[in-house]
This record gives sequence, C-alpha cells and structure tokens, in this order.
Amino acid sequence: MKRVSVVLIAAVVGLSGCGGGASAEPPGVLAADAWVRTTDDAERPDMTALFVNFTNPGDSDVTLTGADCGDVAESAEIHEMVMEDGQMLMRKAENGVVVKAGSHEHLAPGGPHVMLMGLTRELPAGSEEVSCTLTFDNGQTIDVTAPVKQFTEEQDTYHTHEED
Repeated sequence: MKRVSVVLIAAVVGLSGCGGGASAEPPGVLAADAWVRTTDDAERPDMTALFVNFTNPGDSDVTLTGADCGDVAESAEIHEMVMEDGQMLMRKAENGVVVKAGSHEHLAPGGPHVMLMGLTRELPAGSEEVSCTLTFDNGQTIDVTAPVKQFTEEQDTYHTHEED
C-alpha cells in the first residue's frame, strides 16, 4: 500500500508540473477501439456501421453530431436504437449522441452507431481500414481509422430500420 501511495503522489506531482504553471484544459473527447462491420455475407452490402468508444474527461457534455467517411460511403449518419411497440427500431439520432462530462459512451452493435450508407465498395473483414472524421457540437473533430472486422450474430439484421 505504501508503494502505491508513493507512486500515486509522484504521478500527481509530475502531472501538476507539466502545464508550466498554467491550468491545462481537458483534452476534449477521446476516441478508442474504432471498428467497422464487414460487408462479407451481409444482407445489405451497401451499408454498414462504425463503432467506437468515447471518453469525455471534460466538465461539459459534448454531442457527436456528424461523421464523414467519404472514401467508402456516400453518406454517414448518427443512429440510435429505440424500443417502439415492442420492437427494436434503428433511426437517425436527430440530436446526435451525448458523451456526458466525465463519462464514457460506447457506440456498439445494438446501440448508437455511425451508419455508413451508399458504400462505394465492399469491405471484406481484415482487408483494410476505414477513415472517418467525427464532428462534435463544440467544434471538435476526431479522425479515426477503423479496421474492418467480422461481427457474428444470430441474425444478419438485429433491428428494423425506421422508414423515413
């Protein structure tokens, strides 16, 4: 326990000296573990999804409002999953996806995600990476590079697409 305390104190002291005396601003939203679902054997090979984990170390909520994956998709939208009349529906998240202050938000299968539509080519698992720029309501953008991965599920489609 004593060793852990010494290491922790050393880390805090070391970090407090990094800012040159000025109070440092939090780095903004952080993105990790991005991946794109393969189109291999997909029922709809013209679309897929980008999944990513966000961390917001700041003091204010930040909202993911847009995405651009132009080299592989004609358009990209932020989507959410909602239960309606006992059925899970996917629809455009008109207000984006909030990454709460001091918290995490996971874009994952069965939850919020970035839907890539009008794919310009097939995306075989393990063959390439997809580059996307994610935009937040505070003006921040994050460039992610996401490997194309296989995702197995009982059904190819685990939800119904809400008709516009």
